[in-house]
Amino acid sequence: MSTPETIAASAPSPSDLGDWLVDRVRFYDQVDAESVTLDAPLKELGLDSIYVMTLCGDIEDTYGVEIDPAFFADHSDLRGVAEALHTRVTAT
Repeated sequence: MSTPETIAASAPSPSDLGDWLVDRVRFYDQVDAESVTLDAPLKELGLDSIYVMTLCGDIEDTYGVEIDPAFFADHSDLRGVAEALHTRVTAT
């Protein structure tokens, strides 16, 4: 049986989530891969509504957490997204 402690222990860290997000955005190939960093402004990463929806689906498929596209509007960069996503992942 999973307890909150075992779930938290097995959940990815904010750093792991950040690395995953960077890899996913690079995979979408909308901007130069070198410009995709945790601190790059989201508005400069080529994430239009289609790619945000795709990323939401990837998050749900990978981490089992439903994310609304508006979630991204609350964050200025992937680091902020990773930290907030970590909170959501560990809360499930």
